[in-house]
Amino acid sequence: MKKKSKKEKNAFRKELDDYARKGIPLWLDGNPSTPGEIEKAHKIAEDVTYMRDYVQDSKGHLTRLEFGKVKEE
Repeated sequence: MKKKSKKEKNAFRKELDDYARKGIPLWLDGNPSTPGEIEKAHKIAEDVTYMRDYVQDSKGHLTRLEFGKVKEE
């Protein structure tokens, strides 16, 4: 499994922080979460892959961003 560079990690955290600032709720494994919790889960996930799910309303506006475990390697 390829390790992410520090630049990629910082970009991921910045992206999560941006969503949170815009008021988009973040979820991790079915529970409300924070950018820090999601970043930490990704850091320690050695045998797990997370998938993003962009939840939209009927007009196509993003209402929630979910991260869920989908595969244990």
